[in-house]
Amino acid sequence: MSKFDYSDLVNAKDALQTRSIFWDPAIYQEELKQIFNRCWLFLAHESQIPEPGDFIRTYMGEDDVIVVRGQDKKVRAFLNACMHRGNKVCQAEWGQTKAFTCSYHGWSYDTSGRLAAVPLEKDIYDNLDRSRFGLAPVARVENYKGLIFGTFAKEGPSLAEYLGDVSWYLDVLLEASPGGLELIGTPYRVEVPGNWKLPVENAIGDGYHVTWAHAGAMRVVGTLATGRSEQVLGIGAENSGVDLSGAIEINVPPHTVLSSLDGRSGYALYDHPEKVLEYVEQNRPDVIKRLGELRGRSLYGSETHIGIFPNLQVIQGLNFLRIIHPRGPGAFEVWTFAMVDKNMPAAVKEVIEKNVRATFGPAGLLEGDDGDFTEAITHSASGYATRQLKGWLGMGQGRRVPWDGPGEASPGLVNELCQRSFYEQWQRTMSAASVLDILPPKAATATELAAEPVREVVNG
Repeated sequence: MSKFDYSDLVNAKDALQTRSIFWDPAIYQEELKQIFNRCWLFLAHESQIPEPGDFIRTYMGEDDVIVVRGQDKKVRAFLNACMHRGNKVCQAEWGQTKAFTCSYHGWSYDTSGRLAAVPLEKDIYDNLDRSRFGLAPVARVENYKGLIFGTFAKEGPSLAEYLGDVSWYLDVLLEASPGGLELIGTPYRVEVPGNWKLPVENAIGDGYHVTWAHAGAMRVVGTLATGRSEQVLGIGAENSGVDLSGAIEINVPPHTVLSSLDGRSGYALYDHPEKVLEYVEQNRPDVIKRLGELRGRSLYGSETHIGIFPNLQVIQGLNFLRIIHPRGPGAFEVWTFAMVDKNMPAAVKEVIEKNVRATFGPAGLLEGDDGDFTEAITHSASGYATRQLKGWLGMGQGRRVPWDGPGEASPGLVNELCQRSFYEQWQRTMSAASVLDILPPKAATATELAAEPVREVVNG
């Protein structure tokens, strides 16, 4: 039983979060056990490992993991640790291989994880049972339309059950093109001295900070300066006002979605978006045929942020897939992949990849700003008195708008519904005695939406 009262650390009713959750090493160790050891975590996209023997390395929490397509074409995942003394059996970040060999004593494993060779085996062992010493597998690995996830939990919800209704939104990206999605190249990696939860909540729901925290970057990019757009995410130039109509944030427990719903503003930050916008409009009729009017006209092409709990963000418009890997209570590593339709013309892919590099690469105009604030918030909690304080995410609480898609919707992107939903799920998962309890009851709605009398908002 945990020594922490998570209902006190995260007060969902009043939208309060005690700041010690960003600093306390004991809470972080509980997160590794309760969240990263039990939830479905994104491992790879199938475009990264198309052929037998293709592999990548990634992390599940702080566990180093190999994801490999075997000679039988099946995708498996294993802990990157030799079963003899625990040394890594794979040092490369990606590649193609027939075997993983430990550099310490030479034990070698095939792509199905089987112990295939042991140096001097007949001389030093009597009847070594190799079947006992295969690589330790990730308990379950499943694929949702190209997105490969894994979990260490041997029982619990399937991937389809875990994703739930958020798959309806993911399909806008995964089925927009007959060829599906692909990730370009290797990820941009940035290590930041901050707590892993802060970049997650920033990406999935914090529209409030964009024109203030990124004011300098906005001018450089030219979105406001050139008059190409009078507002970003509903906020006027120089924070002159906010329009909450049209766009929405959506709670799809245990996940979140926000979208501008205008079918094109996902590309507002591009320096020269013409090629991408032309592709989107050419493709739109086919998307409408496949996915219907609502998704094809309102979601496709919009700035849409999908947050898969705990640490995956899939972002249309800026067009990147991002994973936040924790590296202790006060550090994390961001992996950012450029994301495109597989059937896109090469020139369009090039525009998208260039924009991802310019905005969220290691020297990106926006990545650096967000890292600064994440670091400052985390380290402010190093003081005992400061970490007793509570952060507040009350913006838009109790506000709803009609929405024909799955989930509960709240108006505007200057809203904190998605952030509240993230911390509510954090509290639920940290408190859950069993992996069977990490998902909310199907009929339940978000606690915060029930906390106040409902105010239905129409057109802002």
